[in-house]
Amino acid sequence: MLARGRRGYQTSAKALNYCVELVQERDVERYLCNLSAPAAVRPALFALHAFNLETARVRSSTREPQIARMRFVWWRSTVTAALRGEPPDNPVAQALAGAAAGGGLTGRFFHQMLEAREDDVDTTQPADRAELLRYCERTAGSLLHLSLEASGVAADEPTESAALHVGCAVGIATLLRGAAHHAEQGASYIPADVAQRHGASLKQLLSGRPSAPLCDAAAELAHEATTHLLAARALAPDLSPQARALLQPAVVAELVLQRLQAHGYNVFAPELREPLGLRLRTALAWNAAFRSF
Repeated sequence: MLARGRRGYQTSAKALNYCVELVQERDVERYLCNLSAPAAVRPALFALHAFNLETARVRSSTREPQIARMRFVWWRSTVTAALRGEPPDNPVAQALAGAAAGGGLTGRFFHQMLEAREDDVDTTQPADRAELLRYCERTAGSLLHLSLEASGVAADEPTESAALHVGCAVGIATLLRGAAHHAEQGASYIPADVAQRHGASLKQLLSGRPSAPLCDAAAELAHEATTHLLAARALAPDLSPQARALLQPAVVAELVLQRLQAHGYNVFAPELREPLGLRLRTALAWNAAFRSF
């Protein structure tokens, strides 16, 4: 399969297969969501989500902040080159070039993702809820906006608002689910003001052990994520079927939040990190039948 981008650039089957295999291996739920999208847009979605995975792991791949920043500099120049149809010899960059058909991908969203993750290099904990939401908007929200652009979905107000809400919900759910991994890296995404409100210290957040204050703080954030999911779904009547098909990550967030609630909002419960499997497949099939998300 070849994907044609700007200036006639063609992405090789090898580059696309690399992206598909990367997403399948490291984010099987996003892989399943992509398979539920129209076949014509899947190459672009896998390219975008491979980019997301590669840049998300920069922080954890090195203990040297300066090295992490150098990698983000490389990614900035790589994105710029890919969007003009001149990617370096890198399969993700080449797949991005193919996804940028007709100049339809906005560079601003890529750079928001990179800036958020570079800002994250020296951050142990968000100061407050607003900072956490900004991070989710710039990462998960930007990724959803790019997915919609790559699919040719019109960027009207309801669609942009729904993408923003789903991005916040997905971002929060993903960060809560990854709390154990973040703690191992000496970081927590539970904001300081939320933790303090429930009497949870940073030491508790990084301990890897559940506590009542920690669970209460996680419950507050889970409620925030659910509120964003409800706000997005309230906009469903105003969204095109194409837009709804690309907001399926909302289902992943919902199932993660349900599992978190079932385990008493213990973000360190090992079950939280197990694949969603059949429940996700069933939900995606239901949504495809009823054009929902």
